[in-house]
Amino acid sequence: MPQDSPPNTESPAALVNFIFRQLPDDVLDQIGAHRGGAYHQDAAASGVPQESVIAAVGGDAVAAGQDTVTIGLVQNDGKDHGGYSIIVGDATFEASAQAPEAGGADAAANTFMTVSGADYIIIDESSHGGSGPNDAWASSELDFVAVNINGWSPEGGPLVYELHQPGHQVGPDGHQPTDGNYAAGIATAEAHGADSLAATQANALTVENQFSFVNGIAVVAV
Repeated sequence: MPQDSPPNTESPAALVNFIFRQLPDDVLDQIGAHRGGAYHQDAAASGVPQESVIAAVGGDAVAAGQDTVTIGLVQNDGKDHGGYSIIVGDATFEASAQAPEAGGADAAANTFMTVSGADYIIIDESSHGGSGPNDAWASSELDFVAVNINGWSPEGGPLVYELHQPGHQVGPDGHQPTDGNYAAGIATAEAHGADSLAATQANALTVENQFSFVNGIAVVAV
């Protein structure tokens, strides 16, 4: 019997296998896949019309104060397996700030994603933050898995599952910025398949004794 909700896990393979356990047997046969091992198997499906899936994931972080840190990491990977396509992506953005005067520090972090053409989407997003008299901190994390089955769609349109994983608590002890202003961002993307596309962009900016900023995005089409 299909499960009502995805497993409480951060493993992309487990989430993809959950999706394949929701599919009717005739659909699995058509695309050349099977339950429990779909994430690692390339399906050589003949006669199944090719469909495209596009996914973008990214975020930004900003910290204002005398001493500031912003860090961003974005990853997006997609593969066309023949009868189906899988895209797995994640983004993590963090910010922290300190100021000698009370109320002089501020921090914010944000993540986002958008998917077009997928039949199943599983999203896990969490945000944390806080502030003290002379400091502020924030973090945002997002993970997603998107699966498209060529030549088939769920009744009623795409199915979206939102998970609520407990994220790590960001606090002053773990995010004390060093003296100065620091910003770093990395964005990576990989796409495998005919007519696939991968693109990234990341920006980092600091102003001495004022603020740090970073953003990034990774786009994949398969």
